[in-house]
Formats: sequence, structure tokens, C-alpha cells
Amino acid sequence: MSSGRTHREAIEQRLRDALQARANSADWEHLRPAAPPIRPRRLFSASRRTVLVWSGLAAAAACALLLLVLTTGASDGPAPPAATPSHSVSPPTSQAPASPATSAKP
Repeated sequence: MSSGRTHREAIEQRLRDALQARANSADWEHLRPAAPPIRPRRLFSASRRTVLVWSGLAAAAACALLLLVLTTGASDGPAPPAATPSHSVSPPTSQAPASPATSAKP
């Protein structure tokens, strides 16, 4: 058991030495300064946003005007009678044959 423990301690010591050597190899020359913070990009620029707002307002005004015109143009009185058709409609003729009981008399 003691040989297993000493073997494990030897491995741990080698790992510690390797990590220490790696830490000592990094010098201030290898480090770079932190990057300055970057602002998040905007989806629309100010001019596009302005055009979008004005377009939306114009569309809303057009819809309101259309709704106003459609509701005030309808009268509350009774509807006038329908116009008569310009061509005459004849009733359909029956194509069914007469029954033998009514057409034949002895």
C-alpha cells in the first residue's frame, strides 16, 4: 500500500511542478490589455427609425380616414327597392311526361 501512496504522491508532485512551470512561463509581455467595451449594434439608424415612425403614423391616419368615410357614407334610412331586371325571365318548362292515369281516359 505504501508503494501505491508514494506513486500517487510522485504523480501529484510532477503535476504541481508542471503547473508551476507553466505559470512562471507567462510573463507580462505575453499578456494583452483588455479590449474596450463595445456598444451593442442598433438595428435601425436614426433616419430609418424616423421614416418608419412617420410611415406608421401615415398608415394609421389613412386607416382612420377610410373608416370615417365608410361609416358616415352609410345612411340609417330604409334601402331603396331593387331595380327590375332588363331581360324577361320565362318560367322553366316541365320536361317530365304526363302520368298515364291522368292523360288516358277510357
